[in-house]
Amino acid sequence: MIAPALLLSLALQGPTAGAPLYWQQRLEYDITATLDEPRGTLGGTQRVLYHNNSPDTLRTVSFHLYLNAFRPGSRWAAADSAEKRRRFNDLKDPDYAFNHVRDVTIDGRAVEAIYPFAPDSTIVRFTLPRAVAPGEQFTVSMGWDARPSTLPRRQGRRGRAYDFAQWYPRVVAYDRFGWAEQPLYPAGEFYGDFGDFRVLLDVPDDQVIGATGVPVCGDPGWERVNRVPARPVDYRRDAYGAPRCDAIEPAAAGRKRMLWEAKDVHHFAMSLNAAYRYEGGRYGGVSVHVLYQPGDDRTWGGGVAVRNTETALRWLDELFGPFPWPQITNVHRIEGGGTEFPMMVHDGSAGLGLILHEVGHNYLMGILANNEWKEGFLDEGFTSFQTTWYQETQGNRTGYPQNERTLVLSDLDGWSEPTSFVSDKYNDFSTYNRMIYNRGELFYHQLRTIVGDSTMRQILRTYYQRWKLKHVDEHAFRAVAEEVSKRDLSTFFAQFLHTTVLYDYRVGKVKSTQNGTGGWTTRVEVIREAPGQFPVDLVVRSRSDSAITRVEGIAEREWVEVTTQARPREVELDPHTRAHDWNMLNNRKGRGLLGFGDKPRTEVYLDKFFSQPTRRDRRSVGLAPTIWYNEAGGVTIGGRARTDYLGRFEQNTMYYSVGTRKARSADGNLERVSLFARFRNPTALYRPRTTQTFDLYFTEGRAGVAMSAERQTNQHRSFGPTSFGGGSLRWLTTTDTDFLDPALWENGGTVEGSFWYRSSERRGPWTVSGKVTLGGGLEYRDAGVGVETDHAYDAQGFFRGMAEATARRNLGAKASMAIRLFGGIAKADRGPIRQRRIFLAGADPYERFGNPFLQSRGSLLAGADVHYHSPGGAGVRGLAAGAVATQVVSVNAELDRSVLLRSRARLFNDIRVALFGDAAYGNGDIPRDGKGSAFVADAGAGVRIGHRVGQTTFVTRFDFPIFVSRPRLAVNETESSARFRWVVSFSPAF
Repeated sequence: MIAPALLLSLALQGPTAGAPLYWQQRLEYDITATLDEPRGTLGGTQRVLYHNNSPDTLRTVSFHLYLNAFRPGSRWAAADSAEKRRRFNDLKDPDYAFNHVRDVTIDGRAVEAIYPFAPDSTIVRFTLPRAVAPGEQFTVSMGWDARPSTLPRRQGRRGRAYDFAQWYPRVVAYDRFGWAEQPLYPAGEFYGDFGDFRVLLDVPDDQVIGATGVPVCGDPGWERVNRVPARPVDYRRDAYGAPRCDAIEPAAAGRKRMLWEAKDVHHFAMSLNAAYRYEGGRYGGVSVHVLYQPGDDRTWGGGVAVRNTETALRWLDELFGPFPWPQITNVHRIEGGGTEFPMMVHDGSAGLGLILHEVGHNYLMGILANNEWKEGFLDEGFTSFQTTWYQETQGNRTGYPQNERTLVLSDLDGWSEPTSFVSDKYNDFSTYNRMIYNRGELFYHQLRTIVGDSTMRQILRTYYQRWKLKHVDEHAFRAVAEEVSKRDLSTFFAQFLHTTVLYDYRVGKVKSTQNGTGGWTTRVEVIREAPGQFPVDLVVRSRSDSAITRVEGIAEREWVEVTTQARPREVELDPHTRAHDWNMLNNRKGRGLLGFGDKPRTEVYLDKFFSQPTRRDRRSVGLAPTIWYNEAGGVTIGGRARTDYLGRFEQNTMYYSVGTRKARSADGNLERVSLFARFRNPTALYRPRTTQTFDLYFTEGRAGVAMSAERQTNQHRSFGPTSFGGGSLRWLTTTDTDFLDPALWENGGTVEGSFWYRSSERRGPWTVSGKVTLGGGLEYRDAGVGVETDHAYDAQGFFRGMAEATARRNLGAKASMAIRLFGGIAKADRGPIRQRRIFLAGADPYERFGNPFLQSRGSLLAGADVHYHSPGGAGVRGLAAGAVATQVVSVNAELDRSVLLRSRARLFNDIRVALFGDAAYGNGDIPRDGKGSAFVADAGAGVRIGHRVGQTTFVTRFDFPIFVSRPRLAVNETESSARFRWVVSFSPAF
C-alpha cells in the first residue's frame, strides 16, 4: 500500500531537472457592469487580453460561468440530489442564478460557444480563430449578464443586498496539464490565472460597495455610512498610480459610477448592500475596510471586526510575510460561514477564528494560488492549521485534540480517503469536507511535529517568499519543506496525503542497567504495529528525572537507549499524543515486581451513571456502588466498574452484587452472589466499523455466555440509509427459579444463534427504519444448571424470526406522528420455551435481562404494583408483560404535540401530550380458549417528558391505555375494556 503511494507522490511532483522553468499565464480584464435592481441582474461588456506565456500553442480558450451552478440541471444540483439535498434543483425563475455570454469575438472574429459538460453550463469553450503560439496574445470581447440566486451559497441576493462572489465570465486557468476545465460542484472551489482588473461599475447612488481592488474613481458609499467619522476613509486611490477619472462619463440621475482597479489577482469579487455600515482601519501599509449590516453594531461594530481583521493581518505577516496588496475588505455577507477572495472576505460573523481562517485564505489561495478543487488541502487545510497555531500562541484552547481524535476514528472506520483526492472524486461531500479541512489541517500539524516550530516558521516564510503571486502545488511546498528542514519527507507526504494508513507504535521489551557513571541506561524496544511511519518521542522517567529521545519510527522493531540519573520507573511512547497513534494503550510500561509490564495511562473516576468520560490517550475506569431490590435476593448491594478507550474500544462492564435476604428456597441454596462481565471491542480484535461483544454472567438465577458482532454496512456517513448487519451466539440457562417471574420464564435454557439486519434513513419528511432478525437453536427445560442434573433433558430445536418497520415525521414545529409494523414467529415441535415466545406487550425476557431493575421477580420496575413498559415485541402496551404468542402481527401508532419546550433545561425540557393506539392479530394468549388466532387492541393518551442529564438524553413516558379490547390480558384493571390503566417507561414506545 505504501509503495504505490510513494510512486504516486513522485509522479505528482511535476517537472524534474531539465524541464522548462516555471511559467504562468497573464490576463488583463476590462469590464463594464450595470446593476439592474428590479431584475436582480448585473450585466455589461468584458474585454480580456490573454498573454500566452506557456510553452504550448493554444487552440481553444474557456471561461467559467460559475453562477450557472446554482440552478436546475447543473452538476452542482445533480450532486445535491445524489446526496439527498434539495436546493437549486427546485428553484424557479426568478429565484435561480444564471450567467450568460453573447456576441463573443476573438480578435474581432465571431465565435460559437461550446458547452463541453452540457447540460451543465458552468464551463463554456471557444475555438480560437488562429493558433496562438508561445509568447503571443489574443483578445476576447463579449457581452454578459449575471444573476445570483435568492438561495445563497457562496453568492446570493436578498432584497437590495447582493453578494457577487462570482459574476463575470472568468477565464479558465491554463497550466502544465492544459485547460483546467472543471464544472462547479459542491465539493471544491476555484482556480484562476493572475492578472489585472479594471471594472467600471454603474449602480444606484445609495448603494454601498465592497470589492477586490481599490475604488480609484467614484464613491463606494463609505463616507456616508462611516460609523467613525473621526477616522477618515482611507481609499488608497493612488495605490496603482495617479487615478485617471476624467474619461468616465457621468451616471444617469439617481445612479453613480465607480472605477475599481486590482493588480496581480486571479479573481474579482464584490458585495453590495444599501444598508451597509462602514468602519475602517489599517495594518502597516494595508487599508482595512469593514462593511456590516444593520443590527451588527455590537458584534461587528465598535472596532470589533476591524481589530480582528488587523490581528489576522499581523499574525499572517509574522508567519508568512508582508501582505502584497493595498487593502483588505471584510463584509458581512447574506449567508453564514465564509468565503475568500483576493483582497476580500465574505464572512457570516466577525469572530476572530472565522476572520483568521478567511483572511488566511488571502495568503493560502489568494497569494499562494493553488488549484482549490484539485489540491484543496493546500488552502483549506493550510489556513485551518495557521488559525489553530495562532490560538495556541495565545494560550487558547484549540480544536486540535478533537480534530485529531475524530480523524483517528474516521481512519479506523475506513471512512477516510486520501487528502490528495480531486474534490469531486470523494465518496461524498461530508468526506470531502473532513479530508480537505480536518485531515488537511492535521497534515501540517504533523509536519510541524516532525521539523519543530522554528523550522516550520522558516518553511512557511521561504515558501511564501519563493511562490507568492504564483501557482503552487504539493511538489512546490514539499520541495521547500525538504530544503529548509534538510529532511527527506517523501514517505511522510506519500502516506499522509496519498493514503489513509494507520499508525500504531508499541513499547516492547525494556531493560535497564546501572552504568559506570552512577546513572541508569535503559534499552527500550519500539515496535511498529501498523504500516504508518512517523517519528515518535520516547520518554523514560525516574522518580527524580526524565529523559526524552525521538525514534524515527521506520523500522518494524528497533532498540533505543536512554540515560537517566535515577533508576527508571516507566517508559512511554508519544507522551504528547502527536504521532496520530491510534492505540495509546500499548504505549506505556511501568516497573513492577517482575520487571517492566504494561501500564497504560488510566483515569479512575466516580461513575455518576449518566456520563462517561472518553479519553484519547488513556483508559477511563468508572467505579460506582450499586443497590437494587428483588423478591428473592432482597436488597442487593454491590459495585460496578466500566471502562472505555477512545469512545470505541475496551468498553467493558463488570457487576458484582450480593443479595441480603437469607436463603428461603426448598434446598436452601438461594444464589446470593451475582457476577456479570461484558467485554466490548477489545483493541486486539479491531475491525473497521465492527462492534464485538462478549458476555459472561452468573446472576440472579441465570447463567450463560454470549458473543456477538455487528458491522456497519452503509456506504455514506451523511446521507442514504444507515445500515448494520450482525450475528450472535448465546447460551443462557436458568439456575434458580426463585428469581424468575413465571409469567416470563420457564425453568430451562437455550443455545441460540441469530442474524439480523437493520437500517434507518431519512426520506423527505419521514424517518424510516426497519430490522429483520432470524434465529434458532436448541432449547431444553428443567435442566438444572445445564451441566450436571438429576432431571432428564427435554430438548428440542426451535426457530424464531421477527421483522419490524417504523416511520416518523414532524407535523409542523411542535407535533409529530409515528407508526410501527411488527411481525414475529416462534416455532418448535412442542411449542417454544416461554422466554423465547413473542411477547405481546413489549420486550422479551432476554431483552430485559441485564437490567437489574427489570430482570428478576419483584425488581423495582417489575413489581406487581409498578406497571413498567419495556418497548419491544408486538408493542401492545396496555397488556400484561407476560402475555405471549407464537405468531403475531401488530401495528402501533402515535400522535404527539409539545406543550412546553425548554431547550436549555436539563429536566422537563420537552413536555408532550400524546394519543396512541396498538393492535395485534395472533395466537397464544390472545384467543380466550388458546386456539386459533384473534385480535387485541388498546388505545389511550399519554405524556412524554424529555430530560438531558450529563451525556444521557431520555424520556419519562406515562401511557394511559383506557381501552383494552381483551381486558383479561390487560396490565391491570381486568374487569372491563374501558378502565383507567397506566404504564410508565423511561424509553419511547418505539
